[in-house]
Amino acid sequence: MNIRHTICILLVASACILSAKAESHVCSFTRIQTMPVSGKVTHGDGRVTLEAPDKLEMIYDNPQGDYLIIDGPTLSSCTGKSKMKVNTDRNAMFRNLRNTLMNCIMGKYEQVAKDNDADFVVEDASGVRTVTITARKSGLTGYARIIIDYGRKNLPLRMVMEEFGGLLTEFQFTY
Repeated sequence: MNIRHTICILLVASACILSAKAESHVCSFTRIQTMPVSGKVTHGDGRVTLEAPDKLEMIYDNPQGDYLIIDGPTLSSCTGKSKMKVNTDRNAMFRNLRNTLMNCIMGKYEQVAKDNDADFVVEDASGVRTVTITARKSGLTGYARIIIDYGRKNLPLRMVMEEFGGLLTEFQFTY
């Protein structure tokens, strides 16, 4: 399984979530992903459903059959023909990823920055709050930068993620 794709799926799932206080929430998303070096662009779309406090289902319509499910500490995903099931309590890399995503969902970007040795900037303009989280130093995995635009009711409208390897992924959300 391509870990970059799994991380992108996790991030889009997290971005669609209202907050941990919500009992349930559904949104649609579109994804545009640009590969480093080749510049190849791929598209995707689907739906995310949250049942607070710890269940999330992300089902892709395109590519059909792809999914991500978080149920407590268990993370299951399918990307193409590649399937994976991980207990995040036993896997430090996925545990950190899950914690980062959940903290982003809850608006705890200060904790995300601390956990990932990153800085953050918050800007408010015209009813949109933009949070930019930037890594202080480069790494083999993870994100150089995450930008999230939140609209009314703290709902994410757009999220752009730039991985250390150069993969660029942008999500747009519809409620």
